[in-house]
Amino acid sequence: MQTVLAFIVTIVVIVAIHEFGHYLAMRLFNVRVLTFSIGFGPRLFGWRNRAGTDFVVSAIPLGGYVKPLDRRDCEIEEADKELEFSGKPAWQRVITYAAGPLANLVLAFFLYWLVLLNGETSRIPVLGDISPATAVAQAGLKSGDELVAIEGQDTSSWQAVINGLIRFAGESRDIAVTVRDQRGDLRNVWLPLHDWAGQPEENPLQVLGITAQVPQAVAGTVVSGGAADRAGLRSGDRVLAVDGEPVDDWQQWVSLIRASPEQPLRLDLVRDGSPMSLTLVPEAVTESGETFGRAGIGIAGLRQIHYGPLSALPEAGLRVWQQTTMILGSIAKLFNGQLSVKTLGGPLTIAQAAGDTAAVGLVTFMLFLAFFSVSLGVINLLPVPMLDGGWIVFGVTEMVVRRPLPERFLMAAQNVGLVLVMGLMVFAVVNDISRFLN
Repeated sequence: MQTVLAFIVTIVVIVAIHEFGHYLAMRLFNVRVLTFSIGFGPRLFGWRNRAGTDFVVSAIPLGGYVKPLDRRDCEIEEADKELEFSGKPAWQRVITYAAGPLANLVLAFFLYWLVLLNGETSRIPVLGDISPATAVAQAGLKSGDELVAIEGQDTSSWQAVINGLIRFAGESRDIAVTVRDQRGDLRNVWLPLHDWAGQPEENPLQVLGITAQVPQAVAGTVVSGGAADRAGLRSGDRVLAVDGEPVDDWQQWVSLIRASPEQPLRLDLVRDGSPMSLTLVPEAVTESGETFGRAGIGIAGLRQIHYGPLSALPEAGLRVWQQTTMILGSIAKLFNGQLSVKTLGGPLTIAQAAGDTAAVGLVTFMLFLAFFSVSLGVINLLPVPMLDGGWIVFGVTEMVVRRPLPERFLMAAQNVGLVLVMGLMVFAVVNDISRFLN
C-alpha cells in the first residue's frame, strides 16, 4: 500500500507541476484553457474555475495534459480567435511548450534547496575489505582509503560516489579516482570499469568490488550531560571491550548498551593512542513499553554539512545541473549502443523506487522527487515530435523561416513521435516485468 501511495503522490506532484507550467504560460498569453487533467482515462472528479477551465483528476495516473482552445481541434468563433493557441506567435508557443519542463527543473531546484537547508549528514565513503580479483584491487585501492573525488567530481558521501560512477555507465575505460589514505595523504588511482561496462544495469559498487567500511565502535558526538558524558567518554574514543567482552563494531557496541539499562559497564578503550578504562552506566529509556539503555553518543565517521538560505542556492543549482548532464549522457549512450534499452525503467520501477525512498523517510523521498522531476523535464525537452522539445523545434523553425509549417507535416511528425514514445514505453514496461519476474 505504501508503494502505491508513494507512486500516486509522485505522479500527481511531478505531473501537476509540469502541466501547471504549461497552464501558466497559456494564461500569460491569454489562451483559453479548456481542460487541465492529472491522469488519463475516465474522469474521477474535478471542478471548473471562473475562466472556464475544467480541472480534472482521471483514473489512470500515468501522466496528464493541458488542452487549450485550438482551431486544429474544433471550429473557432470569430470572437474567440484571440483566445486560441495555434494562432499565437511562434515565440509564445515556444515559451509555452518550454514552460512545462522548466517547471520540473524549478521544482527540483526548490526541493534540493529545502533539503540542503536542513543540512546533510552522511557516512564518509571509506572503503572496507578489498577482495582480490576485483576492479578496486586492480586499481591499488586499500581498506581504509576514503574516496574523495571521481574524475574531479566531489564524492563526500556514498550517494555522491554512486552518482559519480553512473556518469560512466556503459563505458569500458579507466577513470581517475582521488583517495585519501589513513594517514591523510592524497593520491590518484585509475579504476577500470570494464567489468561493469557489460552489465550497466547492475549496482556499480557490487560489480567493481567497492564495499563500505563497517562502522567501528568509535564515539562521535557526545551528548552533553548524557550517560557517556558523565562517564568521561570523549569524541574519538575507540571502545575495545565491554566487561572484558571484545567489541568488533558499532552495531555490537549499541546492542550491549541497549541490553544494559542502569547497569555499570567497564569499558576498555583507546584514546589518542593510549589505553584506558572507565565505567559507563547507560540511562534507562522506555518507549512503546520497551525499556532499553542509552549512552548519549553518536556514531563516528559521519560528515555533516550545513547550508544557509543563500549558500544552499548554488549547491541546489549544481545538483540539478549534474543530474541533467548525467541524464543527457545516458540518453546519448542509449543511441550509440553503450547502454542497452534493457536499462530503461517504466511505471513499476518508478513505483518501487517511490515506495523504497518513502519508507526511508521524507528527506529521501524528496530527493527522489527531485531526481524524477529533473528526468521528466529533461526527457520532455528532447527534440522528438510529440514531446515538448519537438514542438519547440518546430516553433523555432517557424520563427527562422518566418512562415507556419504545413499542417500535414506537423500531423505526420506527431504520429511518428507518438509511435516512438509508445514504443519506448512498451520497452520500459517489458523491462519492468522482466525484472520483477527474475
